[in-house]
Amino acid sequence: MGTNANLETWGKPMFRKKAEARSRFSLWPKLGTIGLLTAKHALLIGGSLVMAFPFLWMFLGSLKLPDEIFSGGIWRLPSEWRWEHYAEAWKRAPFDRFFINSALVSVSTVIAQLITCSMAAYAFACVNFKAKQTLFLIFIATTMIPFESTMIPSYLVIKWLGLMNTHLAMILPSATSVFGIFLLRQFFLTIPRDLLDAAKIDGCSHAGILLRIVVPLSQTIAATLSLFAFIHAWNSYLWPLLVTNTTGMRTVQVGLRYMVDKELGTQWPQMLAASTFIILPIVLLFVFLQKYFVRGMVQSGLK
Repeated sequence: MGTNANLETWGKPMFRKKAEARSRFSLWPKLGTIGLLTAKHALLIGGSLVMAFPFLWMFLGSLKLPDEIFSGGIWRLPSEWRWEHYAEAWKRAPFDRFFINSALVSVSTVIAQLITCSMAAYAFACVNFKAKQTLFLIFIATTMIPFESTMIPSYLVIKWLGLMNTHLAMILPSATSVFGIFLLRQFFLTIPRDLLDAAKIDGCSHAGILLRIVVPLSQTIAATLSLFAFIHAWNSYLWPLLVTNTTGMRTVQVGLRYMVDKELGTQWPQMLAASTFIILPIVLLFVFLQKYFVRGMVQSGLK
């Protein structure tokens, strides 16, 4: 037994070294790794092209002649690069006013959601009260209700309050978000309870804990929620169209209707040009908040 054990202990390092030497000089593991990375990058590039295709088509279409937009293939470059379509689209409607209205509504919606969602999420995550889980499940269940089902009641409430054709009418229905509450709650649950308990022992109230401890620790997830809220408010079309009736109160999405001529029909080059410069604020905001967005999604546990 002793001899066999000695042979095994003596032989194992030798066999291990030979196996390591074979794996070091073998090409198959390296080729497999290179092939896997190539497949991953090809898949990511293909997915990126699919996601970016509508925007590329929109941008190229805004520079084409009207007859070229729906003919000659989707990847055909413009025969003449008509940059003047952007100036024509800007002059067809008061887009400077539309941009101001959209920015005011979107920024106000973001601020309102950060306040209301953080308070509700703190209550669901850090405060113990009766039927908390049941109430939270009811909150989550309301996400299954489509906007069209609540549109008419919301319209009647806004009309009853006398807020028609005002910025407040566009902000109030989006002042809070069930998704935002869920997103913040998931992050608040990861904050160590000992930290909150220590603040309570020191005499800090719930408002103080929220403002002094929870909010400063939630900058990344707050940036994520801000991006979602801004995009939703900026791209909203139907609700601003319902509650506003003057040109001075329209938003950029509603402003696209001005690209439709009663006699000539839809002016597609101007329509695509206006759509291109309308999404620029969202693209710039996403580029600026991208690292916070990715970090916030990871910290909240969402995929």
